[in-house]
Amino acid sequence: MCKTIIVFCCCFPQGTVGPAGQEGRQGEKGSKGEAGAEGPVGKTGPVGPQGPAGKSGPEGLRGIPGPVGEQGLPGASGQDGPPGPMVRHVLPPGHPGLIGLIGPPGEFGEKGDRGLPGPQGTAGGKGEAGASGPQGPLGPPGPPGLSGPLGQKGSKGSTGSAGQKGDTGLIGPPGPPGPPGDIIQPLPIQQAAKRTRRQAEKQGDKALAEQALPDYGVDGLGMEGMEDVFGSLNNLKQDIERMKFPMGTQDNPARTCNDLHLSQPNYPDGEYWIDPNQGCIGDSIKVLCNFTAGGETCIFPDKKSAGVRISNWPKESPGSWFSEFKRGKILSYVDMAENTINTVQMTFLKLLSSSARQNFTYICHQSVAWYDAKADNYDKALRFLGSNDEEMSYDNNPFIKPLMDSCSLKQGYSKTVMEINTPRIDQLPIIDVMLNDFGESNQRFGFEVGPVCFLG
Repeated sequence: MCKTIIVFCCCFPQGTVGPAGQEGRQGEKGSKGEAGAEGPVGKTGPVGPQGPAGKSGPEGLRGIPGPVGEQGLPGASGQDGPPGPMVRHVLPPGHPGLIGLIGPPGEFGEKGDRGLPGPQGTAGGKGEAGASGPQGPLGPPGPPGLSGPLGQKGSKGSTGSAGQKGDTGLIGPPGPPGPPGDIIQPLPIQQAAKRTRRQAEKQGDKALAEQALPDYGVDGLGMEGMEDVFGSLNNLKQDIERMKFPMGTQDNPARTCNDLHLSQPNYPDGEYWIDPNQGCIGDSIKVLCNFTAGGETCIFPDKKSAGVRISNWPKESPGSWFSEFKRGKILSYVDMAENTINTVQMTFLKLLSSSARQNFTYICHQSVAWYDAKADNYDKALRFLGSNDEEMSYDNNPFIKPLMDSCSLKQGYSKTVMEINTPRIDQLPIIDVMLNDFGESNQRFGFEVGPVCFLG
C-alpha cells in the first residue's frame, strides 16, 4: 500500500531547538541487506564426540612382507603315509657333471715333523776330473818312519856352548896354620848379626858367610857348611826355574805338551820330553807334540800293535776279539824312544787332560766296518775295548764317528776311518777290537791303529 506524505514548507525564521522527543516505536523489519565482507577466522572449537563407524572401505593393496619370526616348536610326528607304488625298473644314473673350476691356492700349512733318514743311495758314476784346488795347509807330522841304514861317519862338529855350572867339589885338606892374630875385644853377637845383614845386601851371599864366620868363631857353621847351604839354595832355584819354563829336553821336561806350548809358544811340532808326575826326571817319556792342534800329547802303539796286513783270516771266527786271534794280542803303547810307558805316568797324563782322541783305520774287501748299506743296519759294526775295560760301539757311545766309511758299500778294496773323540779320558787308548764281517771266500780285512792324543 502506498502512502503519500505531503510536506508543507513555510519560511519562518529559525527558532531555538526544542526538547528531545520520546523514543519511537521499533520500525518494521527491513529487507535483506547485501552480504558483508568475510570476517577473520575464528578460534578452533573443541573436538567433537567420535562419530559412528563408517562403512567398510574397499580392500587395500598387499603390504610389504614383515621380518621372519622366531622358529616355532617342532610339531608332533605325523602318521606314516601309505606305501608308495613299487617301481619295476631302475633309472640309469645321470651323466657326471662338468669338472669345477680350480679353486684358489690354500694357505701354507705348518711345518711337518722331520722325516726319518732315507737309505743311502747307490754310488754314482765317476765324475769328470775337477780343476786342481789350492794347496792345503801343512798337516800334522806323521808317525815316525822305520830306522834307516847306518850312515857314514860325519865330520867333527863345532864346539858346543858352555855347559851348566857343575856341583860344588869336595872340600880340600886343611891349610897350614896362620900367624897369630892380634887380640881384640869380641863384638856382641847381635851387632855381628846386624852387620852381616847389611853386608849381605851389599856384597851377596858369599860375603855373608865370610863376615859371619869371624864373629861366631868356633861356634859358627864354618865355610864347608855354608857352601852346602848355598849350593842347596842354588839347586832349588834352578829347579823352580825349570818348572816355570820347561824346555822339553830330557833334563828339563814339561808336564805335558800343552804346558810346553804355553811356555815356549814358538816351538814347532815334533818330539819332546815330558814328565807328567813331576817326580824324578829318570822316568820322563819322549812323545810327539802336536802344537798345531793346540798342544796335543801323542803316544803311539808298539810295532806289533800298530796294525795287521789285509787277509781273509780262514782260521778265525766272526765276532771274536783280536786278542783271541792266533796272531792277535792286547794293544800296547810306547813312547817315541820305544820305551814302555808305565802306569803312573799314563795316569797322571790323563789327569792333566780334558779330552782324548784316537783313529782306527779298517782296510776292507767286501767287508763292512761300521754301517752296512745293503742291509741298512749296524749289526756288523766294529766294537772297541777301552783302557778302562769298557766296550764301545754305535749303540752305546756317541763319541765314535766315521770320518770316511767306504767299506759300507762292499765294492772291492776300500777303507773306513773311525775317530773316537771323547771327554771321558779313561776310555782311551783302545786295547782291543772285535771284528764281525769276514769268513766268506771273497772277504778280507786288515787294520791300522793310530796314535792316541791327549789335550788339556
